[in-house]
Amino acid sequence: MEIDSTRVGADSAHTLSKLFTSLDAEDRTEIAGLFALMHRHHVPEGDVLFRPGVSCERFAVVVEGAVSVNLIDGLREKVLYTVEPGQLCVHTLTNLLNDREYQATAIAQKDTQVGWMDATSFRAHYQASHALQRLIVASLSERCFHFVRDIHDLCFRSIESRLAECLIQHAGQDGCVYLSHQQLAAYLGSTREVISRQLKALAMAGLCRLKRGQIEIADLERSCSLELECDFVTE
Repeated sequence: MEIDSTRVGADSAHTLSKLFTSLDAEDRTEIAGLFALMHRHHVPEGDVLFRPGVSCERFAVVVEGAVSVNLIDGLREKVLYTVEPGQLCVHTLTNLLNDREYQATAIAQKDTQVGWMDATSFRAHYQASHALQRLIVASLSERCFHFVRDIHDLCFRSIESRLAECLIQHAGQDGCVYLSHQQLAAYLGSTREVISRQLKALAMAGLCRLKRGQIEIADLERSCSLELECDFVTE
């Protein structure tokens, strides 16, 4: 990431700090002061922020936009989580605190603005700021719950149920999902071929309509019912 002299600034920092709902008002004020001093950097959609084997040299927050953190193995891909304003990247946090290299890849999902500070400054603030410590503990705890649920879903829910949930989560107000089959596969830890077959099955059942560049949810009520199903794995 290139060095940028532009700062996040007080207004953006104040707005961003209010999104971290685990903090009380006093902690948010302190965190806003920290964010305001961070460098601001623009990351175009599709750009890689970090990749496996690279040392972690900066603490960063998403000011605008979104960043996905993915595991990539050949043609297979799994989105571990997405970082949006009001969230921290726990992979960055654990690497900073333990002086480890990245094991995943971070990609800007849209044009994104990030605020960052170098690792030395972060560690100094971490030692001195109880508000920052509380923010990091809360972020790690929240993401841990996310991972537990993700593992549960991978082990105990059918691909049909998880796909239905993914479609509902990513549907716009028009009821359409503008994700490719490959992108859906990455969210679900599957393959494009499997997702294409499942979508065709959902379409034949009348739950969705497959159109060029989009998937329209045709029967929201039945899709929600399918989403809630929990199919246990049998030997």
